[in-house]
Amino acid sequence: MKSILAIFLLITSLSCFGQKNKNTLMSLLGTMPKPPELFVDTLEKINIENGWRYKIRYLSEDSSTVFHTPKDYITAYLFIPNHSFGTKLPAMIAIHQDGSRNYLGKAEPAGLAGDDDQHYGIELYKQGYVVICPDRFYHGNRRRISKPDTLTNLWYEESLQATEHWAGQLMSVGRSTIGKEVYDLERAMDVLYAMPVVDKNKVGAIGHSAGGNALAYFMFADTRVKIGVSSCGVFEMADWFDEKTPSKRYAYTAIPGFLNIARTSDFVGLIAPRPFLMTRGLWEWDKDTEQNKANSTDHVKSTEKLYHEALSYYKKLKSADNLKVIYFDEDGGRHAFPPKVKKQVYTWIASYLK
Repeated sequence: MKSILAIFLLITSLSCFGQKNKNTLMSLLGTMPKPPELFVDTLEKINIENGWRYKIRYLSEDSSTVFHTPKDYITAYLFIPNHSFGTKLPAMIAIHQDGSRNYLGKAEPAGLAGDDDQHYGIELYKQGYVVICPDRFYHGNRRRISKPDTLTNLWYEESLQATEHWAGQLMSVGRSTIGKEVYDLERAMDVLYAMPVVDKNKVGAIGHSAGGNALAYFMFADTRVKIGVSSCGVFEMADWFDEKTPSKRYAYTAIPGFLNIARTSDFVGLIAPRPFLMTRGLWEWDKDTEQNKANSTDHVKSTEKLYHEALSYYKKLKSADNLKVIYFDEDGGRHAFPPKVKKQVYTWIASYLK
């Protein structure tokens, strides 16, 4: 009888206009640590065209006495345009992708390495935004391996094993890797909020692929993010782990207990009424074979379903126009951030933050 009552109370707590309750969904992300006091160290300061690029470091979490882990510092690139005294500027958090080149981290959106289409951090800086590009969990300088500062793929397997180990530590104390990413991105927001030049009413975030997926949960959790762009990023967790998915997934990307009470669309929907834009290539699994065509089509259908489910939340708050998806065939419709799509995205960002 006690378990039946508990289930009844849980279902009741999830009701909010017939949808999910934010506090319950927040609990799925796991325990969040109390953030330490913010101190930002400047490691490098370089004068670039129309402003400055800083390499900074700040503490995400203190060392753990349970696992004897070191202090978890986040290294980031920070771009500040030239401005007159007293000026308030819009700001963006540029969240990098991942994959086999996890050694790149923050350097890719900062325009210092990687693919040209991923340089959205420095591109937004050139348009007049203060931009911070932090290393995500297990990327760049935050890889717990012997040579985390080296921009090479030689230590990928060692890095992957260290990531799994770190994820195990998190899960052992009731946390998740997505929850950790949310917490870390909140620290990046703390840095921006501490800057007198930043207009706190005009702070957004953008991310590609896994960075765009983390962004959705970050924006759900942190209302300081006024707008968000997920480039080929956010996906429905149920489809991500479906047995028919074209690529098998790492266990550490899961959120324990997630699908028992929620869908990804609930998290996206609870971003409402804040503006949220998703992009999706029509052929992200390629179209060279019939199977890949089918996989790509299913990926698009999953996004369409996620969008319509999340839209119900936006409609409740009479803000349906603030949720948008751009489907594209440019550059072969692949898993990328091509120029014409970028132009649309940057125009959309400016319409809210400028």
